[in-house]
Amino acid sequence: MKQFIKPVQNTVPVIFAKSRLPAGYLIRAATWSRWSHCGLVAGNYVYEARFWYGVVKTPIEEFKKRYSDWEIVEVPCYDIDQAYTFVKEQVGKPYDNLGAIGIGLRTPWNSPHAWSCSELLAGAGVGRFRKRRIKRISPEHLWMVSQE
Repeated sequence: MKQFIKPVQNTVPVIFAKSRLPAGYLIRAATWSRWSHCGLVAGNYVYEARFWYGVVKTPIEEFKKRYSDWEIVEVPCYDIDQAYTFVKEQVGKPYDNLGAIGIGLRTPWNSPHAWSCSELLAGAGVGRFRKRRIKRISPEHLWMVSQE
């Protein structure tokens, strides 16, 4: 009798967050999501794409203080080392304003030179998304993959 054994997957810690600010409510409503933001945890830091700031490395305690609710979960990742290398290389790049708006409008307005929070993680291979398929990725998509 054969048994199916689920293969061990590479995972990375991702922090999901919820804000009670108007933009947080808008993001959650537009994406049907529990969460309005996410970032890749690296020790005591979070790599995230923030509106106005772009891609930044934030101390995790500072990140947690900005949100009314947050949770860290393990999310599947193709290549852990490559994911961390990728997000580090993106620090300083701008926030993808049109891409974030496009998520709610169901349009592929994302820029290849700027990132929203979930695009950044998907671009790094977090959540098993492939780079050619990162259009309209929301925190909810990454959350759903972590719950499988």
